[in-house]
Amino acid sequence: MHTRTRSLLRIALGVLIVLHALAHAVLPFRGIVLYPPQQLWMSPFPLLHTVILLAAFSLALVALFAGGIGILGSRVLAPHAMRLVELGLAASFVALIAGWSPASWWGLAIDATIVGALVAATNSGLHPVFTEARPSRTRWRARRIFFETVAVAAVVYIGVATALWPWHRTWGTTIAEQFMSLPGDDVIRDPAHELMHGITIDASPEAVWPWLAQIGQDRAGFYSYDWLERAFLADVHNADEIRPEWQHQAAGEFVRATQPGYLGGLFGRDLGWRITHFDPPRAMVLEYWGTFVLEPRADGRTRLLIRTAMGGPDAPVWAAGLTFTVFELPHFIMQRKMMLGIKARAERAHRTAAVSQHPARHF
Repeated sequence: MHTRTRSLLRIALGVLIVLHALAHAVLPFRGIVLYPPQQLWMSPFPLLHTVILLAAFSLALVALFAGGIGILGSRVLAPHAMRLVELGLAASFVALIAGWSPASWWGLAIDATIVGALVAATNSGLHPVFTEARPSRTRWRARRIFFETVAVAAVVYIGVATALWPWHRTWGTTIAEQFMSLPGDDVIRDPAHELMHGITIDASPEAVWPWLAQIGQDRAGFYSYDWLERAFLADVHNADEIRPEWQHQAAGEFVRATQPGYLGGLFGRDLGWRITHFDPPRAMVLEYWGTFVLEPRADGRTRLLIRTAMGGPDAPVWAAGLTFTVFELPHFIMQRKMMLGIKARAERAHRTAAVSQHPARHF
């Protein structure tokens, strides 16, 4: 077979496997993969069912992705590509059966297509991980190093994002908090389609609220990694003080994510979230971001909870793959830092106020 045809077939097979790997992200987005297993009451062994489903989903996504990258030409992964794809296909079969839904037929059909393509390639002598040799000129060496770096980094990122997902999906929260009603909740909601993060702050809700109320690009920033936000050309600067002029918000107002005309207006003139509920010092709801709630505790401390809707029973496969791989882990990293930033500022201000009110107690 002509070298160019072999190369095109190899690329087509590699792309199919990579896309099929990412398509498995639809399982958590449709609420099929869920941990902790509070929703799997229909199974006689919910924990075992969850562990098998979660392990199979994770292995299918990572192994198929790594195998597909190897078939596409990564010399680091190519020697292991066939074993990775075989392992990924077996895990995919288990995940699709254990988390059965009508859409599982599509996944099984693609599994079968990939198996058929591999068998046909082997029988015809077309090795699917064939990589055309390149001249050893400097420019080719530079391109090869760049490609290998990107390929390995992508596989590592997908592996980390998949492994951390069960932990960061409900970071810092209890099962009771995941099921409790919050302001802005829909009449019908399902924790299987939500992200929820929580943190305890050693200050009252009244002391925490001013920091939360003034978030926004044109206000106090987001108390997260503002240097990273600026690296992506967003003009965000975190504030370390409460400003009275930033405290007055209301339903219908806009919280900016970036400056107007970000990246030349590529994503529209104004990026951000519309406030749909504003109830000091209890709750704020930002459309398309989620619900921010301050829960008072009996000991005088505060629970800061942030709940975000994620996917749904009809979540598109392409959107699930894109969101899972590009959005969820970075979102968690930035939101966790924001919650820690609010905690640090509120607790510092609370300690300062306590010292000023009762100076003798601190000597």
